[in-house]
Amino acid sequence: MRTPQEHFHDLEAILAKHAAAIEAEVRALQQADDTTNWPTAWKQIYNWHFAQAFAKPKVFRNWAADAAAWKLLPPRVYPNQGNRQIDLGDLEEQ
Repeated sequence: MRTPQEHFHDLEAILAKHAAAIEAEVRALQQADDTTNWPTAWKQIYNWHFAQAFAKPKVFRNWAADAAAWKLLPPRVYPNQGNRQIDLGDLEEQ
């Protein structure tokens, strides 16, 4: 039987590996779509939808709730009041 320290060491490695891969893919997509040059209104809508996409998988929602309950998340003021929900189809009309 392995110790809790060994288990959590491996767990952290798994999470770090997948977090790095997700970040790399997201950054590549952002770069391909040149999101840094989007108008501010598009970025505000993007931020809202990005948060929704991130929170959609049950595992992330559950783990984030646990982290918040244990007060492990850094204090911050979020969301930006400028971020907003809008139908993505409406972006094409702007």
